Amino acid sequence: MNVKLHKLIGTAVLGLSLFANGLPAGAGTVSHPQVTVGTSGADGSMAGARYSADSQQYIGCRFSNTTGPYVICLARDSAGKSLSCAGFESRHLAAAKAITDFSKISFGVTPGTASCSRLAVDNYSYHLR
Repeated sequence: MNVKLHKLIGTAVLGLSLFANGLPAGAGTVSHPQVTVGTSGADGSMAGARYSADSQQYIGCRFSNTTGPYVICLARDSAGKSLSCAGFESRHLAAAKAITDFSKISFGVTPGTASCSRLAVDNYSYHLR
């Protein structure tokens, strides 16, 4: 009887360990800011926009080197308000190259122009989906 009990316990432990290894593990803080657009700036996360309940939101930047290096950033919030800017400075180009699928992007527009005044990219684990 004792051998059967040990065998049963061993089988149960093995089954639980195999089951536990197949489960995805997640820990830590999670933050998926949705897109907000103001008169002079916009911010939000790529994951927050992609997985929002509405079909309006997006945020991102395009880097191009066709006619000289430049970056164009675009954003639209859940209400459909949009904003864009273009940047030619090396700091804007470097920031745009750092964008990943799960980045939080923040950009500003110089008043009275279409030029980017700032571009910040946050790549933290809590922006992962």
